[in-house]
Amino acid sequence: MYCSRQLTYVIRQGDNLYQIARFYQTTVPQILALNPNTDPYNLKIGAKIIVCPGESFQMQGGTNMPACPDPSKKIDLINNMRLVWEQHVYWTRMLLISIAERLKDLDAVTARLMRNPNDIGSIFAQYYSDDVAKTIAQLLTEHLQIGAQLITALRDGQGAQAETLNRQWYVNADKMAAAFAGINPYYNQEDMREMLYRHLDLTKQEVAMRLAGDFPADIKAFDEVEVEALAMADTFSAGLMRQFPQRF
Repeated sequence: MYCSRQLTYVIRQGDNLYQIARFYQTTVPQILALNPNTDPYNLKIGAKIIVCPGESFQMQGGTNMPACPDPSKKIDLINNMRLVWEQHVYWTRMLLISIAERLKDLDAVTARLMRNPNDIGSIFAQYYSDDVAKTIAQLLTEHLQIGAQLITALRDGQGAQAETLNRQWYVNADKMAAAFAGINPYYNQEDMREMLYRHLDLTKQEVAMRLAGDFPADIKAFDEVEVEALAMADTFSAGLMRQFPQRF
């Protein structure tokens, strides 16, 4: 079996071939083909095996990185991703209330909300280039700016302007869906678009109820926004864990 990237892995405490294969993006049968004398049920600590990593595997650090999964890294990613997306919808709600009620805190709330795109981008910067993270942050900033203008137009009864902004909002979602699909094979573009469109639909429902003064319906709509935001966060985390299994 020819392998241009063949490397040697030293068995560690707790290792098993499934996790080693997962880490190096190969398979257990392929490892056994390279190591015919290895007993998969009785790995010897300190023993050396030959591994041929998958084509998409990217080596980070030494050649003998731990193959066993680190649950804490998964938990950290999930928690951090959920936090920034919860902040996204909570500060958007603060903005909605400030605009709708013409509150004096609008500038301060806007400034805090506009930190969120970079917070989200910084998570993706841990896996992709700075340019990718910058693109994500820019698209999210545009998303928030259009949203603020749309809420204001709806509040002021500017129907034509609101319609234009509404179209721009969905075009922005299309751009985001394409951007995410372009960096991760587990971010299907149509699924991304559907997920982002639902985020917009639910947010508009929240805006409509708030502006109508139907506060119980407004709160109920936000509950749905929050649940959907957490589902979005988990979708992004799951895609990262599938694309970069060696990081977890």
